[in-house]
Amino acid sequence: LALLYFIVRARTRILVNQRKALEEKVAVRTKEVQQRLNELATVNSVTKALNDKLELDELIQLVGNKMREVFNSDITYLALLDTETNMINFPYQDGDNMPPFKLGEGLTSQIIQSGEPMLINRDADIMAEYDKYGIQQTGKRAVSYLGVPIPVEDDIIGVLSVQSTQQESRFNEEDKKLLNTLAINVGIALHNAELFEEANIAKARAEEANEAKSAFLSTVSHELRTPLTSVLGFAKIIRKRLVDKIFPAVNVDDQKIKKTMKQVSENLDVVVSEGERLTSLINDVLDLAKIESGRMEWNMKPVFLQDVIGRAVSATSSLFDEKKLKLQKNIPENLPLISGDADKLIQVVINLLSNAVKFTDKGTVSIEAYPDNNQVIMEVQDTGIGIAEEDKHKIFERFRQAGDTLTDKPKGTGLGLPICREIIEHHGGIIWMTSEPKVGSTFFFSIPMIGQDGEQPIQLDRILSSLKTQINYSSSKKLGETPTILVVDDDTPIRSLLRQELTDAGYKVKEAANGKAALDAVRLKKPDLIILDVMMPEINGFDVAAVLKNDPATMDIPIIILSIVQDKERGFRIGVDRYLTKPIDTEKLFHEVDELLEQGVSHKRVLVVDEDATTVKSLTDVLTARGYKVMEANHDKLLETASEMKPDIIMLKSLDKLEKKAINELKFQKGLENVMFFVYQ
Repeated sequence: LALLYFIVRARTRILVNQRKALEEKVAVRTKEVQQRLNELATVNSVTKALNDKLELDELIQLVGNKMREVFNSDITYLALLDTETNMINFPYQDGDNMPPFKLGEGLTSQIIQSGEPMLINRDADIMAEYDKYGIQQTGKRAVSYLGVPIPVEDDIIGVLSVQSTQQESRFNEEDKKLLNTLAINVGIALHNAELFEEANIAKARAEEANEAKSAFLSTVSHELRTPLTSVLGFAKIIRKRLVDKIFPAVNVDDQKIKKTMKQVSENLDVVVSEGERLTSLINDVLDLAKIESGRMEWNMKPVFLQDVIGRAVSATSSLFDEKKLKLQKNIPENLPLISGDADKLIQVVINLLSNAVKFTDKGTVSIEAYPDNNQVIMEVQDTGIGIAEEDKHKIFERFRQAGDTLTDKPKGTGLGLPICREIIEHHGGIIWMTSEPKVGSTFFFSIPMIGQDGEQPIQLDRILSSLKTQINYSSSKKLGETPTILVVDDDTPIRSLLRQELTDAGYKVKEAANGKAALDAVRLKKPDLIILDVMMPEINGFDVAAVLKNDPATMDIPIIILSIVQDKERGFRIGVDRYLTKPIDTEKLFHEVDELLEQGVSHKRVLVVDEDATTVKSLTDVLTARGYKVMEANHDKLLETASEMKPDIIMLKSLDKLEKKAINELKFQKGLENVMFFVYQ
């Protein structure tokens, strides 16, 4: 019995000890699991925070703060190696202030070079490490040191380190594993941040290069316009005088002379044709530059696409005649309204028709338009050479041309279709194509239609086509005097060209080679109209126009700006009456000259602010008779009406404190910088 007792007691003791050992083991395991969970939570927290940061400086600051928080360290730093200079920098450090040093100095260098973590928990051991590698201590002295490498792919880019200056054995293997895990995530995040920074730098450089390219294209195109204007203008004058005056006076019985006359005439036709083609190419480049810089002017209003197509067909009819191609049209007269810039859409249709003719030697070209699902679709189909499959992706790319440019002579700049795409997409539509080599191509574009309750476009072309063109000069013409036009341009050939054209049209022409001479000429004797360039030495055309339009003695002289500078908004804000661009379109220039001379004075918008209805009526009658457009407003509506109407002149009966404040506010509003104020009693 006693033996049995001792056996049971011994067995029980064994079981108790085993249970204690198991409990201790479970406790250790539980502690390890909890530690792993804590480490995992820390890693997840840091990783999530890192993923939210792409700015390099912010990312480094975040990493350092997290390390200090997690390890409660006295010294914390993030070191990065500059591979170009072999210098180790410390973009984050807390508790110490270490300057950059060369690779090879300090424990940080050993970690980078070995790629292995370093854990030292005794002051003596730390000093031994310095002695072992023959290096000097850097920074504050620590008694516990933990540093791990930051890996990026196969390279070590830096070190994460936490240290204690007060407690030995402060860090353990688990801390090393945790910091090592963090370093791997930090390496990925830093790499992504560097890539992001490089991408931003590359983007900025690309944008800068693109701006420089656009500026270069615009400058070169502008520089080409002035000589081109002279060449094209004089070629047309020579052709006209040969046909009208010289050829009729020549004896055509001599076959050699007859043949020479024909050759001269044909050669001049080529000069004019090639000049106009060069003008078109320059316009394409300028359009691209304006689109890229956001300076393209858009005149959006309700239009009928059938009218747009009709004008484009008329403009390209000579191309079809030259190649003896037939154009088949299927354009309904009742197409729905669209909202668009008529001139830009005409440019698109002309480009599509021109391309169809250019690449079609025989067969037909057809143009069709029809409504489909709240949009209007237009298509141009040809039976030309077609486009190879590998070239289709180039069609709408800038400066790209289909075909082999070494064997197929390029036809154009390769900008026409890309500009068409920009125009159509600005209208909310899309442009696309289908093609088969040696069969032909079809180009389509769609534009959303607008509701039938919208504003109906004025059918100006249809009205004008039913009327005879009558040119009436100003009052001076009616008295038997010839209107005088002052041409202001620093380019001698341009002045000569305009003088000949305008003199032939029956006008008196005075010239000025710069802005100062123009102002002197106007003060000496007022002309009936001024044609003004912008880019001139000393005083530019905008300043000349501003002086004239702000002087009561000259403000009624109509001004036409004719320049390579395309800034209509500024010109109209100053008060000029028409804004045309070079090369000179003689027909359009004469139309504007005749219209302004018939008008007699420069139409300016005048806002009359007065409560007295009789005074307002008297002023309105007088100003309207002089050619001014008059608007009325009460004193309390001055600011609102002026902001909406943007008058050139504001006439006020009195000027109280409120109106002075309103005037100051108006002067800073866009479009009212140059408004003039007249106060009367």
